[in-house]
Amino acid sequence: MKYEPLTAYLRESGEERIQLTFAHLDDILSFRLGKSPRNHRAWWANGGHDHASAWMDAGYKVEAVNLTQETVVFVKDGAANTPDKTAAPKAEKIAKLVMQEIPRRTTDDIITLCGYKFSFVQELIPECDGDGRIKEYQPQTDYQKQKPLNAHGSGSFCRFTIHAGNWPGVYLWVADDEIIYIGETAGLARRFNTGYGVIEPVNCYVGGQSTNCKMNKVVLEQAKAGKYVKLYFRETEDYKAVEHKLLGQYKTKYNVKDNQ
Repeated sequence: MKYEPLTAYLRESGEERIQLTFAHLDDILSFRLGKSPRNHRAWWANGGHDHASAWMDAGYKVEAVNLTQETVVFVKDGAANTPDKTAAPKAEKIAKLVMQEIPRRTTDDIITLCGYKFSFVQELIPECDGDGRIKEYQPQTDYQKQKPLNAHGSGSFCRFTIHAGNWPGVYLWVADDEIIYIGETAGLARRFNTGYGVIEPVNCYVGGQSTNCKMNKVVLEQAKAGKYVKLYFRETEDYKAVEHKLLGQYKTKYNVKDNQ
């Protein structure tokens, strides 16, 4: 694989965090990175394309990429959720809901609501092609029955996966420091990887799971704007009661019952 020299370099370094310029990467790889890495942030996503295995196989993830300065920061997988003590402290951001304020995050990786702590899982990143362009699909064309499309069933969708266990609990969708959706599940990985992340043709039509379509489009729209939805999760067997309590306290942008 042509990116194996990067895998070897990261393994040999042993550093928790490594910042490299694109020029340095060119030297490591012995070829110049093309236009996509220099122009598309999605190219650096941790998954969704083959070249990401160059750093993930070495036990690293991309923490940040600056296309203007042409730099990328790799962190060891276990260190990705550990604050960088050498960096200047980040100002805490206030996550706002519609008409009200959410409590501040206790750390960069924790959100606390109603006394419940939710841990950061990952960003929801659509699959991309080798040039960093998002792959789009129209699954509704594969359904033969004569039913009308639901309110969110038309147009394009994306595909994405999460790397998590099939845990029961409550999850938060966060975009632009705003909690936009609260949900519960008996199995986190299944809910995202076979629900939100892969839209079945039947769910585009009346009677199908229109919420899957709606939230998949949110991931696609955010990614097209160069942003990614962040997923937070709290594992609990009492997920229905916790979700009910939160929805009684907070109004979110997308927690609206779809009737079609």
